[in-house]
Amino acid sequence: MKVLLTGASGFLGRFVAAELSSRGHQVDGLVRRLGSEPVGTTAVAGDLADSGSLQAALAKSTPECVIHLAAEIASQRDPAKILEANVEGTRRLIAASEAAGVRRMLFTSTVVTGDAGGALLDETTPLPVETTYGRSKQQGERLLAESSLEDIVIRPSHVYGPGGWFVEEFVTRLQSRGRFAVIGSGENWWDVVRVEDVAIACVDAVERAPAGSLFHVVDDEPIRYLDFVALAAEALGVGPPRRIPTGLARLVAGVDPILAVTRSARSSNARIKAELGWEPRFPSAREGVPDAVAMLA
Repeated sequence: MKVLLTGASGFLGRFVAAELSSRGHQVDGLVRRLGSEPVGTTAVAGDLADSGSLQAALAKSTPECVIHLAAEIASQRDPAKILEANVEGTRRLIAASEAAGVRRMLFTSTVVTGDAGGALLDETTPLPVETTYGRSKQQGERLLAESSLEDIVIRPSHVYGPGGWFVEEFVTRLQSRGRFAVIGSGENWWDVVRVEDVAIACVDAVERAPAGSLFHVVDDEPIRYLDFVALAAEALGVGPPRRIPTGLARLVAGVDPILAVTRSARSSNARIKAELGWEPRFPSAREGVPDAVAMLA
């Protein structure tokens, strides 16, 4: 299958590109800067902020399917940037894809939309939507559902692995002179998943999921936020994290990014296992975190 991948040069994008290539798919990577595309992909210049460049990119690539990963993430403090990239950028991409005759699109959404009070979330559960990031992803889902494309949505939980925010926000800070600070009590539930397992889910869904499919993608065991950080600290051989009050953290980082960290939720992967036969290579963070740290070393 010919696939155009947005966010190809990002953390998840590189793993999705590798998984697609390993299964024999032809992969074009939509990039703003030629040369930033993953190995094994063909770069196609385009920008989600520019309708004309997207139309040209789709015309050049002529993909059967688009996998849309590119987005501003939950730690972005500027709501306008989140809405521009995640809503308007998605709107432009869908329009360009429809005009180019693309058959299907997979959209990566999220379950990290707000505090569920520790509840178990599945695909039938109304998500608590409390952040700009969460609202932007919900809007993206609606835009795709309303389009003429075969629509597939996956909602990963907190995606970690050897790169991305796990390194920038956790590993680097744990290794710095000041001890890493867990915000609040750290007793909130975290639903996490390794990046490789999300990549496998994306490609499984593109290959086999019917139009209208929605899947939560998460490992088998939720973990307390404090325990997740402690696993990383232990694997790095550094001291345990300290705690800081949630109110103080909000003053420094902003309300929405802190809510993403302190939300408490568990998620079910039962549907994607039953319908696509997906199984996580890393069933829990207890296997996945030490392995990710070892890969970085």
